[in-house]
Amino acid sequence: MIAIGAACLATIGCSPLAPRPDLSKFFVLAPISGGAAAAPANGNLVIGVGPIDFPGYLRRPDIVTRTSPTEIDISTNDLWGEPLDNNFDRVLRQNLAQLLNTQKIEEYPWPRDTKIDYQIEIDVQRFEKNSDGQSQLAATWIIKDGQSGKYLYASETQVTTPVASGDPVASAALSNNLATLSEQIAAQVTNLSHQRMS
Repeated sequence: MIAIGAACLATIGCSPLAPRPDLSKFFVLAPISGGAAAAPANGNLVIGVGPIDFPGYLRRPDIVTRTSPTEIDISTNDLWGEPLDNNFDRVLRQNLAQLLNTQKIEEYPWPRDTKIDYQIEIDVQRFEKNSDGQSQLAATWIIKDGQSGKYLYASETQVTTPVASGDPVASAALSNNLATLSEQIAAQVTNLSHQRMS
């Protein structure tokens, strides 16, 4: 009986129904570090960020790699630590707070009685790595007057960054791409602020 029991345990251990180790790894985007690079003349600016439109295929926990213009690969083990669109929004606001030297960065939708100086709307088309070892960010963005809603500036950002060997899912490279977008937006907000004050 003991021998039979041992054999059964051995069989269960090899069973496809036996628990398997969790190989999941979780990644997040990182904000920029260092001093403010584009501080405006008025450090009391109130910036509203959003809405940010994000592709549906990236609104998932699994990390996506683009293998061709019409095909993507979805990882089973490499995952985002929070929804990527939320992580993108949060890190962008952190970046702008540092670059514009203000802590008055409002997340969309903000309360009706909040007085916004500038509103930033972003439409993200691409934000992933590809099978050639490049991270890609493609986005159009608009700066609007926070009170009147008038369009003040519109632009497009396309950034490609090589993915380092120690960055398997391109989270660092994508963070760099997001930093570039943040810097471009901050520079234009600074220009608009200077024009408004002159």
